[in-house]
Amino acid sequence: MAINAKVEGLSKVEALESLLRRLPKNHPDREFLEIRLYRASAGMRGESKMINKFKEFYIEEDYQQVWDLNMEIGNWVVQMDGLLLTNRCAIILESKNISDEIHFDAANDEFYKKTFKEGNKITLENPVIQLKKHIRFLERWFKTHKINLPVTGLIIFTANNCDFHAKPPGAFICKTYQMNEYLYHILEKYPQEASSHKINRIKKMILANQIPFKKSPLSEFYHIDPKDIKTGIYCRDCKSFSMRRWHKTWQCSSCGFKDSGAAQFAVLEYFALISTRITNKQLRDFCHIESTHAARRILLNPNLIAAGDLKSRSYSLEK
Repeated sequence: MAINAKVEGLSKVEALESLLRRLPKNHPDREFLEIRLYRASAGMRGESKMINKFKEFYIEEDYQQVWDLNMEIGNWVVQMDGLLLTNRCAIILESKNISDEIHFDAANDEFYKKTFKEGNKITLENPVIQLKKHIRFLERWFKTHKINLPVTGLIIFTANNCDFHAKPPGAFICKTYQMNEYLYHILEKYPQEASSHKINRIKKMILANQIPFKKSPLSEFYHIDPKDIKTGIYCRDCKSFSMRRWHKTWQCSSCGFKDSGAAQFAVLEYFALISTRITNKQLRDFCHIESTHAARRILLNPNLIAAGDLKSRSYSLEK
């Protein structure tokens, strides 16, 4: 993977995979990080299922959809998986890739699952509470921008093997295959009235107000000593950290695999795991590069922003 004009950094899944590769097998946080990776991967798969199912959605009326929203009002920051905009209402879409037996305890606002095999009870964050927060946020954002449009939401459980034991009152919850029918049902509950703005204009306003997703380096976020993180340039073929500069490319000294983007990927790993800024010396130490000129050539990239004078210069990834 090379740094190019469309690359903003590693995804959460890629960063966790990189961190686990670079930690010792007996690291005390390994099991915890493997669980975080499993959940992040499941979340991405769930969002993909939801988006693919939405391709079958169609209504005669004007509508727009937006995926993966990052918005803020002051210090209030939210992330939403998706948003359907119509003249009737705006519907927030939240995907949950949670398997097993699903329980909503309406009396206590508690959400948990019971595993099919062992019957173990696992308490989780209630997605209804999360959705209500997102609805309040979008209502306030619409009010700030003088947009007159009701807001509601739908929670989509995307795991293939999940069964609802009970659903809470006052919330729309379904499985992936039911999603579009639920959307049609929700839209029927709202009268067909033109909103104060055209739908495509609302979408443009939302896109114009997106904020970059701020990610802390994982060593900082999970309180891991950077000294525990293995250095070297990763070889995608033999999984070692033995890539070395060879003529105009990078070649693994263990298996001979060549990868012209290996050093640039290591830079992205450094940003994701260690720090949001890197110096020439830090790059040389992390990638086992002896030449300051070779390191400088890696850092002379249009997607990296330089700061400071020549002796103290550091680089960060362009937002």
